[in-house]
Amino acid sequence: MTREEISANKEAFLRLCRENIHREGLEELLSYLETTDFYTAPSSTAFHLNQEGGLCKHSMNVFYTAKAIYEGIAVPAEQSGEANYNEKISFESLAISTLFHDLCKTKLYKPTEKWKKNSEGRWDSYMGYEVQDEFPLGHGEKSCVIIGWFMRLRRDELLAIRWHMGMFDIGEQGSAQRFALRAALEKSPLVSVVHAADLLASNLLEKTIKH
Repeated sequence: MTREEISANKEAFLRLCRENIHREGLEELLSYLETTDFYTAPSSTAFHLNQEGGLCKHSMNVFYTAKAIYEGIAVPAEQSGEANYNEKISFESLAISTLFHDLCKTKLYKPTEKWKKNSEGRWDSYMGYEVQDEFPLGHGEKSCVIIGWFMRLRRDELLAIRWHMGMFDIGEQGSAQRFALRAALEKSPLVSVVHAADLLASNLLEKTIKH
């Protein structure tokens, strides 16, 4: 992304936060983000939006995808009485859980020189990213902790952020985690919406740069 695109995405992200979130601690959390690489970091090292500025863009993509699911599926189901849950989804909770779900990726990806063979079998260098985790506390769990330094999260928001990766965040010895994920999905519809939005945004909206 260009510097102009990164700057425009930052402004758009801040606007979304302030328009949709009215909870104590928001401004303190946004001030903290200024001390991190949130607006310039990639969303991954080798997959969706693995480029400068990808993390902020991905966060907004997940918000807009979740908003579409909320307006197109959840709200009609609630209004018709067909919803398989009782408590309505709070749009503020949806905004918090999507816009901040990947704060665990701040201060995580470091630019580094990498190498690949070209069509002639020679090694060419290119700039990529590697993981250097300063605070290795997991994925969704880490995002919950960082947000919690500044803003009090509701239980459904904690569950949605913690489990936004769904089964992709469960290891080989993960039987207890599978039960926990299933229980989280049953306790709050927000968990399903945020996970689905993250999956769809990552795989349908966000290109991977091939080196």
